[in-house]
Amino acid sequence: MTVALIVVVLLAGGGFLAWSQLGGGGETEARQGQGQSQEREQGQSQGQGQNVPEVVKSTPAELRYDAKATAQMYPPEKRDPSSYPELKGLAQTDSVYYPKDNRSVTLGVHTGAGTVSNPEQRVAAAFAPNAMAVAPKDFDLQEPDAEGAVLRCGISKGDGVYIPLCVWADSTSVGDVVGVGDATSRSLKKVDLKTLAQQTSDLRKAMRGDSAG
Repeated sequence: MTVALIVVVLLAGGGFLAWSQLGGGGETEARQGQGQSQEREQGQSQGQGQNVPEVVKSTPAELRYDAKATAQMYPPEKRDPSSYPELKGLAQTDSVYYPKDNRSVTLGVHTGAGTVSNPEQRVAAAFAPNAMAVAPKDFDLQEPDAEGAVLRCGISKGDGVYIPLCVWADSTSVGDVVGVGDATSRSLKKVDLKTLAQQTSDLRKAMRGDSAG
């Protein structure tokens, strides 16, 4: 069965005002997904890039990594690391997650691992290119060891659709998470920024290895 889903693709520096068609995928896409999964495992074994767990414990539902969707949304040959100012100088990784109970929601995740001297500056750089319908605000990571870490979320608008975006930064990692599919809405009131903030916090912990995933 072929499933077509219109999604918003996260572009340079968190800019996400471009539309892309995500198809159901065939053998080519599957091979691309498998290839990226293998590259991801190799990068982890060499200590490069961000950990990308297959499953992340989260509320209200666990998140599951999708290698095929990652290859479709973020083909390596089209990636320009310089387009992500918040990840400059870090080992970068792309990934796509779905809540276990709702595959109509897609989370596009971009992360960077390395030494981060100014988390606040990194977060500001991620939001700077975007016209925000709801100004970014900070959320509590609720972690005793998260001193200096920043988690900030806001809502942008493109083509009449409101799009939630969260960014974290700490001393060793930076990540931006955009909610697409049913995470977006033409009604601002229906965008659930609190849930995306929780999912982003859970992704951060799992990708840093702070919790089992």
